[in-house]
Amino acid sequence: MMYDILDDKTMNFLRDRFGIIGESDLMREVIIKLLKVAPTDLTVLITGETGTGKEVFAHALHGLSDRNSQPFVSVNCGAIPETLLESELFGHEKGAFTGAVEQRKGFFEVAHKGTIFLDEIGEMPIATQVKLLRILESGEFSRIGSSEVRKVQVRVIAATNRDLNYEVRNGRFRQDLFFRLNSFQLHLPSLRKHKEDIPLLAEFYASRIAKKNRVSYKGYTDEALDYLESLSWPGNIRELRNVIETVSTLEHGRMIDQNMIVKQMGEQDGMHSHIPHDQAIMLTSQMQQAQFPQETDIVFRTLLEMKNDLIEIKRALGAIFEKTAQLEMQAQRAAEQSITEFPVITNTALPYPDEFSQDAQFNLEEMEKQLIRSALIKYAGNRRMAAKVLGISERTLYRKITDYQLTDSEL
Repeated sequence: MMYDILDDKTMNFLRDRFGIIGESDLMREVIIKLLKVAPTDLTVLITGETGTGKEVFAHALHGLSDRNSQPFVSVNCGAIPETLLESELFGHEKGAFTGAVEQRKGFFEVAHKGTIFLDEIGEMPIATQVKLLRILESGEFSRIGSSEVRKVQVRVIAATNRDLNYEVRNGRFRQDLFFRLNSFQLHLPSLRKHKEDIPLLAEFYASRIAKKNRVSYKGYTDEALDYLESLSWPGNIRELRNVIETVSTLEHGRMIDQNMIVKQMGEQDGMHSHIPHDQAIMLTSQMQQAQFPQETDIVFRTLLEMKNDLIEIKRALGAIFEKTAQLEMQAQRAAEQSITEFPVITNTALPYPDEFSQDAQFNLEEMEKQLIRSALIKYAGNRRMAAKVLGISERTLYRKITDYQLTDSEL
């Protein structure tokens, strides 16, 4: 059956059964892909930012397949300690390691004939990736502490908010595993890219919580919906759902207006504006820490992303200086040997600004600032290209530009 055009019956079914909602062109395109790949046994890689609904779509892939009567096992690879992940996935024999007091089946055995969902696959250690590749290729594995080869028949769905191509290039993810997982990719857009779906999502979550609490549902004012659409939603659909469900619960079924949402979001003076993305991240993190302890993972992941961005900048700096040293050594050898067929490389031809000369004295922040400035100059102020070559997100680049007070006149 072809799903090039989605009818109301199909959309209502997906909403009621799985909570998948979206009338925008962007979401309809994703839903069509979902309906086409779900009945197959293809391995699916779901990508997208945190909170975009990757696990919801994984459940739908299983529920719309012939495996829907078999187990669906969800595994968060980033939440299980690295030393335990292999045991959790593939199982272990009694006495295989300290603490293994009994034989245990792994998640793959539990999911036999069904579906296993590997969330945050980008966090999986390289050693475990090797065993995962084996089970994807042949269905074979061995429990820890056993030489017996076992076989399972499982459909694998993986998800990540990382750029696995980038992880492969940096040696943190196996290329062969990436190719195997990427048989079919389903990319879920961030909520800010399909804001026209926010009213539908808000209506769905409010009516659902009203039904659960057995109170009447009066709807929203137009100003409230406009306000919801004006926000950045760095936590995406998960953040929107939490805000709506909390407001609906606290207001006991009353019509939801803008002031109720503003109050819940923790804003001051009823300010109605388009909140800058970085400010929205800070505001949302504070709100969730104070009022939604069950969603503190958004806060932690934001901090981890910032840490990873800094690590990548340091690695880029190291690579540049290593390359620079190589070029200087080559130039020196060429000059000493009087090789005329190759042009002598001088310091003025080196691919870095004067501030990075060997005699310069600077700290890590100054190095980072100069690297960002050089990238922006190279790409004529194009933030997207500069962020790409630096290996960081545009959000991080904008924050760094502000932190270092880099102005257009300097670029």
